[in-house]
Amino acid sequence: MDPVVLPYLPAKALNRDEMMARPHKNISYTWDETYTLPENFYLAYQRGAGARYRQLAKRFLQDDTYFGPLSENRNVLPGQHAYSHVNALCSAMQAYLTDGSEKHLRAARNGFSFVQQQSYATGGWGPDEGFRKPGTDELAKSLNSTHNSFETPCGAYGHFKITRYLMRVTGDSRYGDSMETILYNTILGARPIRTDGISFYYADYNHDARKVDYEQKWPCCSGTFPQLTADYGISSYLRSSKGIHVNLYVPSRISWQQGGAHVSLTQQTQYPANGESSLQLAMSRSERFTIVLRIPAWAGRQTAIAVNGKGVDVPLAPGTWAEIDRTWKDGDRVEFTLDMPLRLAPLDDRHPQLVALLCGPLALFAIEPGSQTITQKQLLAAQHIGSSAEWEVATDSGKVRMLPYPAIKNETYRLYQQT
Repeated sequence: MDPVVLPYLPAKALNRDEMMARPHKNISYTWDETYTLPENFYLAYQRGAGARYRQLAKRFLQDDTYFGPLSENRNVLPGQHAYSHVNALCSAMQAYLTDGSEKHLRAARNGFSFVQQQSYATGGWGPDEGFRKPGTDELAKSLNSTHNSFETPCGAYGHFKITRYLMRVTGDSRYGDSMETILYNTILGARPIRTDGISFYYADYNHDARKVDYEQKWPCCSGTFPQLTADYGISSYLRSSKGIHVNLYVPSRISWQQGGAHVSLTQQTQYPANGESSLQLAMSRSERFTIVLRIPAWAGRQTAIAVNGKGVDVPLAPGTWAEIDRTWKDGDRVEFTLDMPLRLAPLDDRHPQLVALLCGPLALFAIEPGSQTITQKQLLAAQHIGSSAEWEVATDSGKVRMLPYPAIKNETYRLYQQT
């Protein structure tokens, strides 16, 4: 690396204004994102590439204009390029994990909190790839002014990484909620990459929205799409000395060594089409450990856990983990029922009447909504149509179809309803 790359790197991480101030042939020469390098430099150091990579990581931490202010809880996101600055928060997390820097942990936590404060109901963020100024109408105006609402594969990839880091360090289950929201409402609804390189890029949350492919072949999002696909598995479960944490409710199998037992856990589920998940254990011998289930912050009162058909008396507080500590044996089965009530999510505090309808983790989009007026009461009375993904809202001027993002094909749709 040294003789090839280092001569072309600046002395420190440069933000985009600093890049613009340097001589450049065209605008693309100002898009280098050196502030995202430290994460991978730290990882190279951890994998034995040498101490120089640790020094390079420290050299490119963007402390002066980004991590320093964020660590003091100052919001410097407005106007910044959205994906790369969320991705940069992963470098702050590696500075904490590798060098023990509490400053960088604060920066990452505060920075991601600022992202969430201006996120859509889908979990997506960054219309036109930029963060907006809080306390303004800028996010609401984006619903009319742009169709480039969220840089889907890249944004979802960065989102998965930072939430996994933060959940690993803090143990806060709400980072898993955020990861799940992004999974079901953005990337799982992305169109597949075509063989000629045409890719899905932007999720559209405009009031007159459609799914369209990006006009350029093999853009950056065509690379992060398969990277994110690998992340589903490594984000589904987390290990601890006590046992296993189940973070994502997806059909899957995980195996590990617990004490003297070899354990395999198989999860079967159709979630979020319904709230039922089952976890079957195969064990070489009985062993005591803890199975910990994420209880989403939106979970309703009918949420329940049973083991081998018998209800388990453990705390099921929304926004926390439910711990089942017992001696497990081969063939034991955990049945988990998540109550998924309908709820409304306003765009922000300034626009309480501009709301999205959600069922559990799923945002529901009005399909070809036309000019119908929908009340909040009507939205909360939506009916699920059979076993399909479709919902229906009865309005004064007729019925409106509602679909989750992965079920939308070529229809015109609307995420936020004016009520």
